[in-house]
Formats: sequence, structure tokens, C-alpha cells
Amino acid sequence: MRKRYPVRRSELARAARFIGALGLPTLLAGVLGFRAGLIAAPDLSNVLVAAVTLGLLGALMSCLALIAWWRKGGVGVADAARGLFYGLLMLLPAGAVLAASTAFPPLTSVSTDLRDPPEPLRGDAAVQPTGPAGDIELLQRSAYPDIVSRRFRITPSDLHTAVLRVVEKEQWSLKAELAPDMRDAPTLVEVTTRLPVIALANDLTIRIRPDRTGALLDVRASSALPGHDLGLNAWRIRGFYRALDDTLTEAYGDIAKLTVTPEEAAATVVEELPLLSQSPQAADNTAVPLPSMKPSSKPAVPGPVPAELDEIYEDETPQG
Repeated sequence: MRKRYPVRRSELARAARFIGALGLPTLLAGVLGFRAGLIAAPDLSNVLVAAVTLGLLGALMSCLALIAWWRKGGVGVADAARGLFYGLLMLLPAGAVLAASTAFPPLTSVSTDLRDPPEPLRGDAAVQPTGPAGDIELLQRSAYPDIVSRRFRITPSDLHTAVLRVVEKEQWSLKAELAPDMRDAPTLVEVTTRLPVIALANDLTIRIRPDRTGALLDVRASSALPGHDLGLNAWRIRGFYRALDDTLTEAYGDIAKLTVTPEEAAATVVEELPLLSQSPQAADNTAVPLPSMKPSSKPAVPGPVPAELDEIYEDETPQG
């Protein structure tokens, strides 16, 4: 009769598998709750931190369980390997967020015109990064040199129509619109975009103003993430510019003929209308001259009235 020794089973490996796997449903519940509107963007960030913490704890426990198995033997390698896999899987979103936080500046709003950014029609307070305005401008210009205003050789109303076409094609939510009442009138469009899967919102405020070359376009993107947009605002503006170029190419055929470079805009000379008088009246406080006599309520008809006008003055003939 052979003596059998009890096989050592690692309880640490089983606990590591459970804790590591718990991070995935935690993250999934947070994303679903955010899409349903049950939690806000800061709460989604907290859920991500909790899921990553569970994954990191599971991966650490799995490593300890594998070290113990190597030294003492036993069973539980499969549980430790699963816990390590789940933990590393939860570390992927944390690594992506960390990489984006390092690669992009800490901004929550990006605008093509930093001195006079487009303001929303409803007066909603856009999220602004903290710090002096000069530092914000320097950060954005150094990180996103391509996020600038654009000029087009078409009227503001035509450009407004193209922007609405982009909103329709991209299936963005239209929040507000200032439609043009004339071809050269300034316009404004506010839309809300959402990222795939996570449905994180980005607000775009698109402003169109008349320019000496045609129309001037400015865009402002604001993120719902607190403290850092992770580069999503600049990414969204670039995507809007690409979609707008495609729409204008479909309508006009050649986008190069419509766009105006900064050099061309600076070289454009606008002809000013001449003055009505070569010697303009000086601005003084002199009174405006009044007429010397009050106009008569009846039209003065000098001389005999032509026959074809008899009917007009028939009622005004003096009665004897």
C-alpha cells in the first residue's frame, strides 16, 4: 500500500483569478451606466480607477501565487495564469489613459481662435483649464499647431449649409443653430458628438463670419472629462475638418480652389468705397438747419392741370 501525500492547492491563485476577473464587469457596468445617463464623467473616471485597481491587485496576487508554486509545487497554475491575464487586460485602458495624459497637454477646451473663441448660444459655461491665458495659448500652439482658423472662398451661408451637411452625415446631435438671414450674415452651430462604445461627449461650437476672402470658420471643442481631455478635442476638430473638406469637394469639385492660405489672406486687399464728398463734414455740435417753411398738405399745381390729371385733383376743387 502506497502512502499518498495531500496535493497542495493554492488558495492565493484562486483569489487572484476572482479579483482579476472582477475588474472587467466593474468597467463594463461603469460604461453602461454612463451611456444610460446614470453616472457622470467624473464617476466614470472613478469606476475606471476601481477596475484598474482590481486588475492590478489580481495581477500582483497571481505573480505571488506563481512564485509559491515554483518553490513548493502543487496545483493552481491555471488559476494564477487566468488572474494574471485578467489583470493585464484591465491595465490596458490605464496604460492608454496614462500615455495620452503624457503625450497631450492638460487642456479641457481647444479652440482655433484663442483670443476670441466661439461662444455657445445658450450661454453654457464651457469647461476651461486652469492657469494663465498665455500658458494655455502656448500649450495649445505647441501641441496642436494645425488647429487654426480656416478661410474659404464661398459665402457664409453656403459654408453654413456645408456644415449642416457634415452634422447630418456624422449623425451628431444639433443643440442650437443661428441660421443666416442673409448670404453674408454670421452664423453659429452647436453640436454634441460622442465617442464610440464609451459615448463620451464632446461639444463643438462652429462659428462662421464674413471675411474679406469669403468666409472665416472657427471651431471650439470642449470635453466632459475633468482636468484633461486626453487629446480628444483636437482629434475631434481634425475629424470635423476632414469631413467638411469631403463635403465641399463633393459640392464644388476641388477643395484647393476654395481654401485660402494665411499668406493669401494677408495679401488680399479690400477696396474701400470712396467718400460721398471729397471734403467730409467735420464732426461738430452745430444744429441741423430746419426748413424755412412748412410743407403744404396739398400739392401745389402750378398752371393749368393737364386733362389726364383732372381725376386726381377732382376732389380738391374748391367749393364755391
